[in-house]
Amino acid sequence: MADWVLVACLAKLRDEFNTIAPFRSKASDGTIGDPAHATRVSDHNPDETGTVPVRDADRVNEVHAIDVDVDLAVPGLSMEDVVQLLLSRCRSGAEQRLRYIIYGRRIWEADNDWGQRVYLGPNPHDKHAHFSASYVSALEASKAPWHLADLLQEEPMTNPTPAQIAAHDIDPSAATQSWGGAAFTTLVRTGYLANTFAPTISALINELNARVEDQEDSLDAAGASLALNTALLGQLTADPAEAGEAHPLVQAFRYVQAHPAPPTS
Repeated sequence: MADWVLVACLAKLRDEFNTIAPFRSKASDGTIGDPAHATRVSDHNPDETGTVPVRDADRVNEVHAIDVDVDLAVPGLSMEDVVQLLLSRCRSGAEQRLRYIIYGRRIWEADNDWGQRVYLGPNPHDKHAHFSASYVSALEASKAPWHLADLLQEEPMTNPTPAQIAAHDIDPSAATQSWGGAAFTTLVRTGYLANTFAPTISALINELNARVEDQEDSLDAAGASLALNTALLGQLTADPAEAGEAHPLVQAFRYVQAHPAPPTS
C-alpha cells in the first residue's frame, strides 16, 4: 500500500475527467512527483514527508497536485476548454479548491486573482495540465462536483435558424462534423424521420392487421365448409339418404351412380 494519498478534491477532479473523456490518454498523467520533484518545493511531494509550499492541519501524508494528459480523445473537447471552465468558476468564486493551474506555458494563480501570466518553468506543460489544490482541510477534502460535464451540455434550441444548424453541424476550421453537431443533427434527422414516416408506417401496420383479420375470417369459413362437406361425404359413403336428396353432393353422387364410367380397354 502507498504511504501517501491524493487529496480527495483532486481525486474527484480526475474522476470527472475520466467520466467526460473515458478514452482519454493517460500517458502524461501524474500525482506524486519523481525524484527531481523531491529535491525542490512542489505540490507533487507528499505534505508530511516531502518538501511542500504549505503544511496543512492534518497528519495524513497527502499529495496536492495532479497532471492530466491533454489528449482527451473527445472530438470538439480540448484541455483548453476544461481549463477555461475551471478558471471561470474560480474567478466567480464558485470554485475555491484550486491554488493554481499550469497549462501551455501559462499559469493562473488564486493569489493573482486568477490572472494569466507566462510560465517560465522548464516544463512547458504542453503534454499535460497541472492542477494544484488548496491545503485548507475542508477544501482539500471536498468531493463536490467540478462541473466538467457542463462542457458536454449544450443549450437546447427551439426553431433553430439555418445559421445555428450550420454552426452546430460543421466545424469550419476542420471542415468536419463536431461532436455537438453530430448529436444535434442526429436528433434533428431522427425527429424528421419519426414525424414524416411514423404515421405512414402506422397506417400500413393497421391495414396489414385488417387484411390478416379478413384472411382469418376467410380461412375460418373455408374450414367450416370443408368440415361440413367432409361430414357429408362420410354420410354419403354410409347412407346417401341421410345427407338429404337436395344436397349438391348427394345429387352428384346420384349422377355418378346413374352414369357409370365406361370400361377402359
